Amino acid sequence: MPKRRSTLTIIIAATAVFGALIIAAVLKNHLPSKYDSLTACIAEKGGVMYEAYWCPACAAQKDALGSSVRKLEVVECSSPGSQTFDLCPDITNTPTWERADGERLLGAREARELAEFYDCEL
Repeated sequence: MPKRRSTLTIIIAATAVFGALIIAAVLKNHLPSKYDSLTACIAEKGGVMYEAYWCPACAAQKDALGSSVRKLEVVECSSPGSQTFDLCPDITNTPTWERADGERLLGAREARELAEFYDCEL
């Protein structure tokens, strides 16, 4: 009986830890972030970020903006297994930031630069 109790305790503890990790991961992507107002403004103005899943600069850009990225329209330009921009033939570099008027800003940018490009407050 003691062996079963210790096994059950280990299973319950492991389940609790695993559950806590899942909850933390979900909350991390939904908690307010310091760039929420910036990314909301970019989205309201019709801004788009074009990216490629294999692009390290895109990953760095998204990391820099944190969970605020969820407010942006992000367009994936590479089909699975591709190392090209086959889904966005007019894109030559990622990330590419585009305004509603079609003007583009190439490459990863600091929040200050994005705010200026989209005429948003930081």
